[in-house]
Amino acid sequence: MGYLRFGLCAGRVAPLIKTVVATSGQVIEIHDDVRIDGRPLPHSRVARTDGQRREMVHYDGGVVPVDTVFLHSEFTGSFDSRYFGPLPMDGILGLARKVWTYAP
Repeated sequence: MGYLRFGLCAGRVAPLIKTVVATSGQVIEIHDDVRIDGRPLPHSRVARTDGQRREMVHYDGGVVPVDTVFLHSEFTGSFDSRYFGPLPMDGILGLARKVWTYAP
């Protein structure tokens, strides 16, 4: 669908900067929002359509498999594990840190 840019990571996509919110063994429920082990995840509304009004298919939920992580961004328009599900931990390249932020 063209949501990820071309890059050098597996699958020929560019790296993502996301927050790991669940790891192996945790239970993910996805309806209108995301719940992890029964607790609602803030800023996790699940979009039914994208900005071009195309239907968004979301991850069905379930137990996060061994050696995978569930990724999230507080930006509701983010393409993250709400839609593509858990990803292998060995795909993590490193830790992103804030260098500078600006809030008018």
